Amino acid sequence: MDDFVIRLFRIIGFLLLGVFCLISEYVSPVVAARASDKPEIILSASEINYPPFCLIDSNHNADGFSVDLLRSALQAMGREVSFDVDVWTKVKQSLIERKIQVLPLVGRTPERESVFDFTFPYMTMHGSIVVRRDTSNIRSMVDLVGKQVAVMEGDNAEEFLRRDHLDIEIVTVATFDPALLDLAAGANDAVVMQKLLAIQLIKKHNIRNLQIASSPFWL
Repeated sequence: MDDFVIRLFRIIGFLLLGVFCLISEYVSPVVAARASDKPEIILSASEINYPPFCLIDSNHNADGFSVDLLRSALQAMGREVSFDVDVWTKVKQSLIERKIQVLPLVGRTPERESVFDFTFPYMTMHGSIVVRRDTSNIRSMVDLVGKQVAVMEGDNAEEFLRRDHLDIEIVTVATFDPALLDLAAGANDAVVMQKLLAIQLIKKHNIRNLQIASSPFWL
């Protein structure tokens, strides 16, 4: 066997040894994990009333499209997840303080880019302006100047309004339910929120004197 063939076999041997070492390095932990105890449960949290994405069922457990999506994704990876439920400001703060590891629904905004890591988006939501049916002078964001506008504290909508520095009196509430109910009762001039959420909550509370006044826009 000439020197070239010997060198070739040696090179192939070293390559095979390297591959075996890599396989040993990356496969062994997997095998060990399978043989060990059940993997740690992923900690998450969900809003109490952001339908149809995040809500609570009759037993006060997290439910909704985004909750089910996160649960299914982790299940496919062989992991389980537990959810705390609370208002948005508290679940968001829990992630900031690393008390939980992931949230199922967080809009990507400039204010949050330096705080959170985001996955690829799985849906797009649009904002809207909700007013009373007898309101005729609010049809766009410009019409909100000088008005009282309710938003959920810490929501995309609040960040959006404050980012644009419009002369709007912003009223914050814990969830959008009181914002819509107060608006229906005559308080404030409008609510800025995601359109699908507005439709869901107006239907849930059977509110008949509110309408979506604007075309959808990006929050």
